[in-house]
Amino acid sequence: MFLIFIYFVLTDMASECCLSLTKYFLFLFNLTFFFLGSLLLSMGLWILLSENANLIPPPPYLSVALFSYLLIVSGSVTMSLGFLGCLGSLKTVKCLLATYFILLTVLLAAQIVGAVLFYTQKTELAGSLKDHTLQIIYSVKRNDSSLKSFECTLDYIQKETKCCGWGGKEDWGDSIPCSCYDKGNATYEIKDQKCSTNCTFSNYTYGIYSQGCSENIKKWLDENLLIILVIILAISVVEICGMILSMCQYKEGSVDYNTVLH
Repeated sequence: MFLIFIYFVLTDMASECCLSLTKYFLFLFNLTFFFLGSLLLSMGLWILLSENANLIPPPPYLSVALFSYLLIVSGSVTMSLGFLGCLGSLKTVKCLLATYFILLTVLLAAQIVGAVLFYTQKTELAGSLKDHTLQIIYSVKRNDSSLKSFECTLDYIQKETKCCGWGGKEDWGDSIPCSCYDKGNATYEIKDQKCSTNCTFSNYTYGIYSQGCSENIKKWLDENLLIILVIILAISVVEICGMILSMCQYKEGSVDYNTVLH
């Protein structure tokens, strides 16, 4: 009888110790995400508002403005999840842990669907990207400001990869932007002076990039496809760990929602 009593006592102690470790590990896990999210959000706001934002180069094929918006959105979502996970783990409240689990499940499902579509529907995605790029070009011709942020991204791509339009300079017609001109090859004379203040032409003539941007974008996607999938897989593994920890703690959670306020 004494040995049985000792066995149950040790089992109960081990269970409580395991729950405590799960609780604080989940807290530290989400605290890291909270600080990471705050860092991304702060960096995004700094890039968007600071005059010295050009010191940080954006990733390939992204304008500075779009890069900052992506950082702000990513940081906000990461901070929200981290805060929810921290509060749920400390207070051990089932409603918070369940909400945290559901949000992670939705994110995980979206990532899996996105990865599968990205891998299996590359041709359709390329066609959609072509239509969107041509739509941006037509909006620029009409002086439509609704796609201004994407217009900046397209300008950045054309300038950095030395290309013009989707299939070639013909996509722009007579409204070729500054980002299509090559200073190293003086062939065409610029007749349209509606360029940004960073473009100074004076009496010079400049060449126009003959290659379209479609091949450059497809090449970049092919070269970085494996890296993108590995990143998605790593994020998914982290999310699955968070889901497992939250459900382990959910089983011992309190149903008293007033504990959140104390």
